[in-house]
Amino acid sequence: MLEIQVKGQPVEAKFDFRALFRANNLFSSGENANDGASSIWVQLIMKDDMALFHAIRVLLPKSYSDEDIMDFLDETDADGSVDKLASDVEEEMRKSSFFRRAAKRWLEFSEKYDNAGKKPTTAAEKTQAATVKDIRDAVKKSLS
Repeated sequence: MLEIQVKGQPVEAKFDFRALFRANNLFSSGENANDGASSIWVQLIMKDDMALFHAIRVLLPKSYSDEDIMDFLDETDADGSVDKLASDVEEEMRKSSFFRRAAKRWLEFSEKYDNAGKKPTTAAEKTQAATVKDIRDAVKKSLS
């Protein structure tokens, strides 16, 4: 379990089913896609700028606003501990069987439906294919 201080109050945060539900509800790519948790996994692994915000959003109860989270992240950055927070959040996420399963499902779907068997021909398609491969490799490594 991860303990963070938000608005001067300690909050115990865990990537449990509640966090999975929130992630899929808030950050899925479409209605009923249920890929918000895997999206956060990929974001954290790839060091996306919004990853910490999204992860903290799903870890905290609804009573905390986006402003509260932004203030927390700004305070964490100001005291120089944002990299440690990112590392701690990623480590906690990796412990979650719910989020691990979501990442594995994303990996399976992304490999199965990649370009529907079509080879990339244009420069843009080749770049996109290389990017997706790099992301898949990073996710595979994170799951090992």
